[in-house]
Amino acid sequence: DAAAIAFQYGNPDALCSPIVEAKKNGTDLVETFARYVKDYYIGTFGASVASYDQEYLKNTTPPPAESAYRLWWYQVCSEVAYFQVAPKNDSVRSAKIDTRYHLDLCRNVFGEGVYPDVFMTNLYYGGTRIAGSKIVFANGSQDPWRHASKQKSSKELPSYLIECSNCGHCSDLSGCPQAPSHIEGDSSNCSSPEAVNKVRKQIVDHIDLWLSECQEQGHDNEPLLGSRWSIATY
Repeated sequence: DAAAIAFQYGNPDALCSPIVEAKKNGTDLVETFARYVKDYYIGTFGASVASYDQEYLKNTTPPPAESAYRLWWYQVCSEVAYFQVAPKNDSVRSAKIDTRYHLDLCRNVFGEGVYPDVFMTNLYYGGTRIAGSKIVFANGSQDPWRHASKQKSSKELPSYLIECSNCGHCSDLSGCPQAPSHIEGDSSNCSSPEAVNKVRKQIVDHIDLWLSECQEQGHDNEPLLGSRWSIATY
């Protein structure tokens, strides 16, 4: 997880620079990686070591700042699976982190009744034929999760790829880097601010268009929906 996070959240140099430097200097690579995990993943990024403890994940009232861990695992265990298992060869992740490990985690943390029924999830949400419209999909080119997003753009479901060397998870909202999070979403630190700003404008254009279409529909049905759409206009 620690290695992937550097790319996922727009800080590839935080991992690559010390590793490359250690390789050049003959410094111990494991110690260098461990220092990165401690200083960046746990320190700067703020990952919770406790969140890897299944007993901790059983807590139904975690502190607000750490509630996302249990929520994410519940979505994984009840809907999408997305088990991040170890590759067969050359993996930093332990080979023991396999499908059985994740299924056992789900049962241990949430009980026997919680199981990721992926077939039903795809049936409900449409799978690759998404059961929805007027949704914008924006992904950073360095985000490993972009491959789980919609790749091909269409009129009602536009999809955009923000291409830059440090554009990761939610670059369209957060700018660069994506962690630690900056609410103002500054794009100036992205290797290509123009790429970020271009997609942001495209998102705004889509939302403007869709809102105007909703308002037009509201006026067409004014006796029924007039007050509703007058609120939406403001």
